[in-house]
Amino acid sequence: MQFLPKFSLLIAVLSASVLSAPLAAQTIDPANVTIARDSFGVPHIFAKTDAEVAYGLAWANCEDAFHESQNLIYTAKGFMARKSGKDGARIDYFVHAIGARKIVDEQYEKESSPEFKKYISGYTQGLNAYAKAHPDEVKVKAAFPVTEKDVVAAYTVIMGFMSGASGPVGAIVGGDYDKQNIVFDGKNPAGTVGSNAFAISNKRMADGTTLLCINPHVSMEGGLTFYEAHLNSEEGLNISGPMFQGCASLAMGVNENLAWSMTWNYMDKLDVFKLKMHPKKLQYELDGKYVKLEKRPVWLKVKIGGIVIPVRKMTYWSKFGATLKSDKSHSFYALRMGANMTTKTPQQLYEMNKANSYTAFRKALANNSLSLFNVIYADKENNLMYLCNGEIPKRNAAFDYSGIVGSSSSDAIWTEFYPQDSLPHVINPDCGYIFNANNTPFDATCAGQNDNPNRIPRKYTDQRPGNNNRSERLKEFFASNSTFSLESAKRIKFDVSMTANSAFMRSLQPLFTLDPAKYPDLKDAIALINKWDRNTEVECREIGLIGATLQNLFKRYNCADECFVSGITTNEADCSEALRMAQKQMIEWFGSIDVRWGDVHKNVRGGKIVEQRGFADVLSPSYPQMEDVNGKKYFVTEHGDTYTMFVRFDKNGVVSMESLVPRGNSLNPKSAHYTDPMDMFHDLKLKTMTLKKEEVMKRAEVVYHPQ
Repeated sequence: MQFLPKFSLLIAVLSASVLSAPLAAQTIDPANVTIARDSFGVPHIFAKTDAEVAYGLAWANCEDAFHESQNLIYTAKGFMARKSGKDGARIDYFVHAIGARKIVDEQYEKESSPEFKKYISGYTQGLNAYAKAHPDEVKVKAAFPVTEKDVVAAYTVIMGFMSGASGPVGAIVGGDYDKQNIVFDGKNPAGTVGSNAFAISNKRMADGTTLLCINPHVSMEGGLTFYEAHLNSEEGLNISGPMFQGCASLAMGVNENLAWSMTWNYMDKLDVFKLKMHPKKLQYELDGKYVKLEKRPVWLKVKIGGIVIPVRKMTYWSKFGATLKSDKSHSFYALRMGANMTTKTPQQLYEMNKANSYTAFRKALANNSLSLFNVIYADKENNLMYLCNGEIPKRNAAFDYSGIVGSSSSDAIWTEFYPQDSLPHVINPDCGYIFNANNTPFDATCAGQNDNPNRIPRKYTDQRPGNNNRSERLKEFFASNSTFSLESAKRIKFDVSMTANSAFMRSLQPLFTLDPAKYPDLKDAIALINKWDRNTEVECREIGLIGATLQNLFKRYNCADECFVSGITTNEADCSEALRMAQKQMIEWFGSIDVRWGDVHKNVRGGKIVEQRGFADVLSPSYPQMEDVNGKKYFVTEHGDTYTMFVRFDKNGVVSMESLVPRGNSLNPKSAHYTDPMDMFHDLKLKTMTLKKEEVMKRAEVVYHPQ
């Protein structure tokens, strides 16, 4: 049984609680905050101070997605069970188990800078002001007002989740950890979440600019969607880009001097220890002595029907970290990770937003408070940087951390992390480009200029070694072109082809070599799939049948996104059965196996249905699921190409910025901006953006104060 609900719910849960600051900070006057919305509803927020801008961002985002962003507030306060019953109780238990609230109570004041506290205070005031002005939209009244610590605690939870802690927590409590000795390292707890990013130096760009493509791939709906905003203060904050719903700082973006993107990476961020317990007492062995295990009880207030029932649960804490008991075996396990050792994650993001130079950006990264994510960076000085960023522990080589650690020695308890210079990175390669598409960190530029894989143990930084289709396609584009333009860079990003060079395509040979004489009932299906030229454009007539076949194979082998790197170890019998099942499904769904992809593959929101190109693991990806839309069956994109930005710099700063959120910047179905970019996305068009206030105000459709 899945321990936590969908990642979109959790991240919504985690997103809305983005930052806040001490109530002792200056009270914000909303009359000092200006929100200018452009023709796509993107809020451009102007104020004198960073804190006032944060207030405006909270208000604007609530206008567009308060129903989603509230979930993060409830997570931070331990109120999800009051909202969502038993599913919410699992989240509340997880928050308590990893000690998210306790670490914030202990460390927030001493770890946070005065500037950050002011900023978070502004955000929190804006969030509370919106809730007060719109009480009918609040789902759990007791959650307000929100405090700064609520917001910071949410970041601790989301980093814990992204570090992979939810899997072991659920398995330990459910008893499966004892049965299966499950190892969760290298898994993506978010499921189908990826991204592309690439940067090209001025010597490879025909116009002499430096280019960065920002292209994260997450959910198309819910809290794990991107919200685009522009933040501009007179204190040096001037940045445009995407963030998750409810966040107070952008996750990636562009300011006047630099830009960066992030992609998911696969690093070993978490260890599980099995404690050696005293036979009769609640004590565990440490260095030959027994130490008392700390009890941390919690009352979960669970909504069942129309009433809230208190349920007492127990978690524990040891020197090894957050500790849980398996009720089936009575064993105790401890989880150790960097995510619940610091409260500085939101401050680091704020400082990255504020950085005005390569040196300042590296200083912000040196906080090392983001548990994961590759960083792909470019700036007006023509610096390019790829960094496989994350909280990677300095583990003691005398111990085996590959599975459950059984040692009771304090020497096995790590306390430090590798600094960024020790992590895989590439800076200003001679060949003039860097990239990442969730592939190995040791293939980020041209051959011969990648990082040394032996800098630290590779098993800790490269848990999904190899290349997927997207990274192979990027390598092919860079190898076949000596110079690039903005338009050619767009063609790369919007490519929807599979390459024959990938391990995944090679592993499908048993499917594409089926003998029609041996399988006469599949004769037409075999003939059709063998016509495929590996493109997934809307005119393609083979990918529907192939896609359904691949989904059947993935289910058979319990395979997910990692198979696009490793390939599928399949055989003729399984491939023929998967194709037979797909043939039946296509006839049932669409009346034929031979259908135009654009006729059955759709981008859907709010009654608007638009043809969708692409497929899983192409550079402009769509991860579709079969859905019923107005009585008709379609492949509908659930995850995929969720935000795109291209920025170019010269030595004076930004030359051009273009971006798009493909379904709409607002999650409010009543908004005019709920579906407005869908046709542009279909036509592969982006909208022009600017950091210049005078241009924003000239083009703004509406300008107002958050009152």
